[in-house]
Amino acid sequence: MVTYDGKYKIIRIKELKNGLVKFFEDTVSISDEPNEILSKILVNKGDVIFALTGDPVSKQNANSWVGRVSLYTHDIPAYLNQRTCKIIQCNNVVPQYVYYYFRQYENLYSLASKATGSASQANISTKILEDTEILLPSLSVQKKMVAILASLDNKIALNRRINDNLKSTAA
Repeated sequence: MVTYDGKYKIIRIKELKNGLVKFFEDTVSISDEPNEILSKILVNKGDVIFALTGDPVSKQNANSWVGRVSLYTHDIPAYLNQRTCKIIQCNNVVPQYVYYYFRQYENLYSLASKATGSASQANISTKILEDTEILLPSLSVQKKMVAILASLDNKIALNRRINDNLKSTAA
């Protein structure tokens, strides 16, 4: 049963914001425990999620484009909703490397440009994602790049929290 206070949040396209999954007051959830069917759409910390529907590249805001990618950073698992997908582990690919790859404007633009649909709503399929070729260095280089970029992201997040605390203290 869908509710607002269930154990597992449902990740819809609207929860994919600026590279992260963000939950809101109106984020729906369910209490159903993972089973054989639900485990296929279960999302865990560190998973990389794509929006399969969104704005076409003709719109100005790249943060709303189809194909935008987000990292799941929450400790509690969640479930995917329609028109979202996650990267499944595969050999010689660090999922977070793919996240950082598609966070680059040029790579997101290239992916979103493959979308079909109307001027107001674009769609990509998991097949398009699967067939998209990316620059893939060795596994050790991918891991090093992810470590460096994740460290920078963590420092940025910490600085934002410090700034927010300073603003609230000054008010």
